[in-house]
Amino acid sequence: MKKVFLFAAVALVALASCSSEEIVGENINSPNSEIGNDNAILFGTGVKTVTRADHVGADAANLLSNKFYVVAFHGNGSSSMTQTFDNYLVEWTANSAGKTQSNTSDWEYVGKTAPAWSGIDGKTQTIKYWDYSSDQYDFIAWSPGTATAVTGTPSAGEVKITKPTAGSYAPTYTLTGSRDDLAKCYIADMVTAYKDGTDAKHTFQAEVPFSFRNLACKVRIALYETVPGYSVRDMKFYTAEENDEPIATGASITTANLFTTGTAAKDYFFTEGTYTVSFPTKGKTAYSNSESDYNKAHVAFSATGKDTKEDFGALNKVGKEVSEAEVIEYLGRTLPTASYAGTAPYYKTMLPNEVGTVLELRVDYTLVATDGSGETIKVYGAKAFVPAIYAAWKPNYAYTYVFKISDNTNGWTSQVTTDPQSLYPITFDAIVVDAEEYQQSTITTVSTPSITTYQKGHNPNIDGSIINIDEYLAAKGDIYIQVMNDGTLATNLETEGISKLYTLSGLTKPTEADVMDALNIQADGSTADAVKGRNGLNMTAATIANNITAIPGANGNDIPVNAGEAAKFTPAAGTTYAYVYYTGTDKADTNIYSAITLTSEDKPADWSGNYWDNPDGTGSAVVTYVKNKTYYRHYTNLNKVYGVKIIKVQ
Repeated sequence: MKKVFLFAAVALVALASCSSEEIVGENINSPNSEIGNDNAILFGTGVKTVTRADHVGADAANLLSNKFYVVAFHGNGSSSMTQTFDNYLVEWTANSAGKTQSNTSDWEYVGKTAPAWSGIDGKTQTIKYWDYSSDQYDFIAWSPGTATAVTGTPSAGEVKITKPTAGSYAPTYTLTGSRDDLAKCYIADMVTAYKDGTDAKHTFQAEVPFSFRNLACKVRIALYETVPGYSVRDMKFYTAEENDEPIATGASITTANLFTTGTAAKDYFFTEGTYTVSFPTKGKTAYSNSESDYNKAHVAFSATGKDTKEDFGALNKVGKEVSEAEVIEYLGRTLPTASYAGTAPYYKTMLPNEVGTVLELRVDYTLVATDGSGETIKVYGAKAFVPAIYAAWKPNYAYTYVFKISDNTNGWTSQVTTDPQSLYPITFDAIVVDAEEYQQSTITTVSTPSITTYQKGHNPNIDGSIINIDEYLAAKGDIYIQVMNDGTLATNLETEGISKLYTLSGLTKPTEADVMDALNIQADGSTADAVKGRNGLNMTAATIANNITAIPGANGNDIPVNAGEAAKFTPAAGTTYAYVYYTGTDKADTNIYSAITLTSEDKPADWSGNYWDNPDGTGSAVVTYVKNKTYYRHYTNLNKVYGVKIIKVQ
């Protein structure tokens, strides 16, 4: 799953002593041609460049269970195409290269028995030659791996194939089976060879490599916590969205679960069904326009088996931090030491869903004081949403979703929903690492609202070790932001005052709770762009673009968004940011009186009407100023509701 498996598909040797009339398709149409040896289509490992992640030769053959199937069409590429390889079986035999004219790299197809779904007479495969009356060849390959390919209803260990057919420039095929059996299959991008090679990647008489990749994907989840003064234990997971009623009894599942909440065909974890493999972006125009999706194999799924939840196994835990009980029952406390679910390397095999669906995490957990006091605080019903664009699973990708519990949680600290619900969320890192060496990682707050941040190329396993608890590296470029309100994507980020970014100073390690306090309880002189919190936190507005229309994808393809659905900013090294999303919800203002001892000879500039001699603010404000006396400064708690995400940049 971590590697891309490369195979050479077709190799040609130059024509010898032929006139333009003596090319395949004119006078040469059988293996017995006098010049057949120099025109045979050959299969082999003719890949010119490979990476350390690639499997070739016997290693690759072993992964494919020593076989793959080939379909090829030739023609003009714009109307009907003629089929030349009708689902041919190609088999690997070590040290067999060069023993026949159709075998140069231990892969042979001549004389093999074609599979049941092939339409060739007698099922005996013959040698094939290039046809220069055609402008191009399109080659398709796939392998069932260790599964058995069949044409009828598949049983355990089998995958049903519906073959590509001739006569169309939109060749597709289907694979049907259970999750376990489909996960054994490999698919490849289409390879097109052009007779006119002036602006084409592959030409006649040149090796044409297939890049195989596993049909399945892998998914894992992890959690860690950064709550000051507390450790986290007793994680319990919900398995379905039931509004807020379940907190009356609490979650009971100790294994980590994600679940879906929609009802559309895409809103499930697939367990059985049919994949249609197609090639939507192809042809010479697409190639000449340098489309990054050129000839890529895409999969669409029609489910006959599905589920709304997925269990990833028990969380791995760590020991105490300071003075808690001496047990190994706590969550990891940094990104590099996050507690993963299951058994190393923690990935669970899943079936792709290229459309994507919103994923939800919902948990109960217990905060345990690290000072040895034994204090515990139970949190119920905290939840987060992964946006669908980061859960659009592709074949052979490996996805990691990391959830971070901070002092900002949207759960309840009682089991009565009429009690106040905290506005401080769990935040999570939705990290995507694909098997083609792309990196895509997001960080989403589990809050109301949930805030997702993403930086192209971010890798938590590498970056997290470098920067410890800081999430991002400035050198990797822009950071992108989306907001989810209880499962619905926010579309109003470009509305004035809704989506803002601040740099933070004044506190050594500001938290989301500190930001919330500063936004609501501000000292005199604060403005919308320069907030001075009662708590000493200073927030300075930073530049953010709230109307972008594309997010760069990990595989080179932009993810399109509508203006107002996403924002971005360019981070500076060594800076702590706070992204703030105003929900438009205000509660009633309340008065707050904070104690302050004034030592100056002169009374403060805001003295008149703002200071009291009692903590309740009863009576009138003090008129006469006395040095070295404790007064109570009056503030107004604006009681506004925000979503807040701390973003640390190294």
